[in-house]
Amino acid sequence: MHAASLRERGYAILPPRPPEVLARLVAAAELLHARYPGPLTEDPPRWLADHVERAKPGLAFYGVLREQPALAPDLFGDDALQVLREVLGPRLHLELAGAVLADQTRPFTEWESHLGGVDDERWRKEGRRPRQERVLRVVHFTLIDGVPEDGAWQVLPRAIGDPVEPAGPITEPTWPGAVRLTCPPGSVLLLEESVWHSVLPRATPGPRRFFGAFFASPDAAPTMGRDTSLDTLPPEARAALAELLRYRPE
Repeated sequence: MHAASLRERGYAILPPRPPEVLARLVAAAELLHARYPGPLTEDPPRWLADHVERAKPGLAFYGVLREQPALAPDLFGDDALQVLREVLGPRLHLELAGAVLADQTRPFTEWESHLGGVDDERWRKEGRRPRQERVLRVVHFTLIDGVPEDGAWQVLPRAIGDPVEPAGPITEPTWPGAVRLTCPPGSVLLLEESVWHSVLPRATPGPRRFFGAFFASPDAAPTMGRDTSLDTLPPEARAALAELLRYRPE
C-alpha cells in the first residue's frame, strides 16, 4: 500500500513510531538543542559548526550521528525499511542522516523538492531536473512532534514519470492541487525525491522537529556531497545500520 502510494502520489505517511522510541528521539532532539543553545531560527543563516547551521527553517544538522551515534538503532523502523526496499530494491543505501529543530518562529518554507538527495542544492543551482521514470531516491522524515493543522505540510502529488517542474512560483503560499498533510507525533513521512513540498508557519507556540534521511537505489546518480559521519561510526552504531551501509558508495 505505502509503496504504491510512493509510486502513484510521490508520498506516504506511516504510523507513529512506538512510544518508547519516540521518547528517545524527543530526548535526543532536546540534547541537540542543549549543545547549540539559543533561538532555533536565524536570518541570515549562520554556521555553528561545519555540519550545523542555524537558518530560517531551523537548526539543521547535516550528519546528526556525528553528534549522537547512539541514535542509530532508533532512526528507522522496520515498516519504513520494508517500504524502502520495495521501491529502491534490496541494495539500497543510506546517503545522509540529519535533523532539523524548529518552532513557531519558522516562517513559511518555500516550495522545494530534494531531487539529487545530498546534492539537491547543487542540482537546483545547475538547473538539473531530470524526470525520473522509477523511484531512485526517497526522503525519510520522522516527524517527532507530528504535524498539526496549525502549520501543515503541503505536498503536490506526483506519479513516477510525471513532470518535475514547479507548478508555480516557489514563494506562493499554496499551489493548485496541493494536499495538506497532518499527522500525530512520531509519524514517518516518505517523499520521492522529485515531489514538491512546503511547510506552512505555525500561529501558536510549539516545536516542529524532525529527523531526516536520504535513501538511494544503486542506480541513483552518484553524488558529490557525502555524510562523512556515516563513514566513521563507532562499532555499535555501525552494526545497527549495517544493512543500510553495506552498499554505500566509496
